[in-house]
Amino acid sequence: MFVRPKPSEKTIGLQHLMIVEPLELEVLATLVEKDHNVEIYDMILEKKSLESIISKSKPDIVCFTGYITHIPSIIESCTKTKKISPNITTIVGGVHIEKYPEDIDNKAVDYRVVRNATRTFPLLIDHLNGKGNLPAGVLSKNEIINERELPPYDFFVPIPNRSYTKKYRKKYFYVFHQKVALLKTSFGCPFKCNFCFCREITGGNYYERPINVVMEEIESISEKEIYIVDDDFLLNPARIKDFIKELKSRGLDKRFLVYGRADFIVNNPDLISSFKDVGLRTIIVGLESFKDMDLDGFNKKTSTLINMKALEILNKNKVDCYAAVIISPDWDKSDFKKAGDVMEELGIKFINLQPLTPLKGINMQYDESKLVIDRKDFARWDLAHVAVQPEKMTLVDFYKNILNLYKRIVLNPVNFISHLKYPLLMQIKMIKGLNRVQKQYRKIIREVS
Repeated sequence: MFVRPKPSEKTIGLQHLMIVEPLELEVLATLVEKDHNVEIYDMILEKKSLESIISKSKPDIVCFTGYITHIPSIIESCTKTKKISPNITTIVGGVHIEKYPEDIDNKAVDYRVVRNATRTFPLLIDHLNGKGNLPAGVLSKNEIINERELPPYDFFVPIPNRSYTKKYRKKYFYVFHQKVALLKTSFGCPFKCNFCFCREITGGNYYERPINVVMEEIESISEKEIYIVDDDFLLNPARIKDFIKELKSRGLDKRFLVYGRADFIVNNPDLISSFKDVGLRTIIVGLESFKDMDLDGFNKKTSTLINMKALEILNKNKVDCYAAVIISPDWDKSDFKKAGDVMEELGIKFINLQPLTPLKGINMQYDESKLVIDRKDFARWDLAHVAVQPEKMTLVDFYKNILNLYKRIVLNPVNFISHLKYPLLMQIKMIKGLNRVQKQYRKIIREVS
């Protein structure tokens, strides 16, 4: 049994604005389906309790995955599983656990997968069935990572069997993208932005899946909307050209949401236009800041001028931009106002505001004593809570300015008019989601007042 746990109530709820398929669990299920009965349960959408599901299904093995914010939920879920039957084997994994398995070393957790899950997990299942030794890349209780004993990185991934999430698929969405499927075409990122955890996950490696394999997977996806979850899909112009060419030659009619850098957009305007013709709908762009000093400090290798030119190209081609912006601790009220002014000027209609969050392991200089979230309070390390003490205003005022900036852009009547092109259901869902996130922020403001 594979389980995606529901996030903690303390985590600011991205699930209010997006719920996407648990692709990593579909991949692992596909790898062992030949010899084992397999089930996937998505507890974000599941109406039954985990206890009732396990009691009825009586699995031999239950596997959980998640990010740093899911650690409390995973431990709680493993504990519940062991209470039902101590003979059930619990296995956990995920990008944070792979790098820092000590954060989930718990008596209710039997095994932690810490390297090359697509290779290691099937071998672990064989081991539990009496075939072979415990594979390298798996830790049992009280073990710690020894890098010399871990295998080199391997980025093999099969085309997943998405039928295991059939009962949930109609409810998967991302902002205004309804019934969306996920696709992973590469792993890692060659850039070295110092605020980002992506390079840590892959040990600094970058790997691209062959385009013909990617196309085979696209052909297997029934949904029209596809969210390409590469850390940065728009990297290699030749690869993007091949991607577009193959979409045309195979007659694939899909719509795409991708991550991309502003400098790629500026350097390849014709590619953006060509991609638009075969289904490019939205690019999530890490603008990060509207101050060159911030961008330099982040080692972003872009500029505010590049950001502005990128938005001009996207607006010209009628490609939506979901802008990611990092709120630095040194921002004052004038910085929040300037950011809002620039976003309105550039026609940005949807934003993700991320207070600068020094996740464990990132290559950024910061003062640990300035953290306002305990390292063990995993549920709040969600890239939405303020993690570093603001320098020029109180924590309360900092949160209020973040909330007001969200309102200014996302709830702007002009932007709402542009949202009318999306299905009414998605507009309603978005309004409800934004309202829930606002309530969470207001609750935090009361707590820190």
